[in-house]
Amino acid sequence: MLGTTKTRAGCLPARMTKSLGGHGPRPQGSLAQKGGQARPSLSLQRLARSLSAASRRAVTMAAEANGSDGTFDYDFFCIGAGSGGVRGSRFAASYGAKTAVCELPFATKASLTTGGVGGTCVLRGCVPKKLLVYGSEYAKEFEDCNGFGWEKFDRPQHSWESLIESKNNEINRLTGIYKRILANNEVDLIEGRGKILDKNTVEVDGKAYRCRYIMIATGGLPFVPNIPGKDLVITSDDALDLP
Repeated sequence: MLGTTKTRAGCLPARMTKSLGGHGPRPQGSLAQKGGQARPSLSLQRLARSLSAASRRAVTMAAEANGSDGTFDYDFFCIGAGSGGVRGSRFAASYGAKTAVCELPFATKASLTTGGVGGTCVLRGCVPKKLLVYGSEYAKEFEDCNGFGWEKFDRPQHSWESLIESKNNEINRLTGIYKRILANNEVDLIEGRGKILDKNTVEVDGKAYRCRYIMIATGGLPFVPNIPGKDLVITSDDALDLP
């Protein structure tokens, strides 16, 4: 059985593909004037409609801000560097907003003090699940290959420890890619637990940052509800990191 998800306050991140590290030219937005106020151009509006709701809000607000005026440390500050946080932050930065995102230090299992850039899917969801599933499929392939012309051979021994090590190496590589995505888009990555003090202030491990806009893109922690047999239950994090 797997535990359900419980939202937590603080930073928590959630395709294993080489293309994650590649970027085209940074898109340039423009502002049009109407009624004496700046508004996003039609091209910016079309782009915003193609994004998720969270990223769409990020782009629109960043276009309105159009760069820090010195009143704030950042135009746009995101708490959580998962899929939504990374995408929202880099799009905000691409339209001129001075942008930062905070995230907890990396670990293979999430907690109130650990997380990692990349999010649940990359670090403790889709990617590690696929790696373990791929590993499990080879046993049947070894049995079937003789019928397709392969000479018989002794079935190789499996090392669970080696599989988990390889899985961890891959998610370490991917979190590095996501960090480079932020750096390449001039987004400041601040490691630590984010806490909102007021509508324009975020505190990360004791240091306060004044922000024009704040986006909350935190994740959650799996937990086991108080049900009969809960001592027999492990969470999804546990299942993907068995010793």
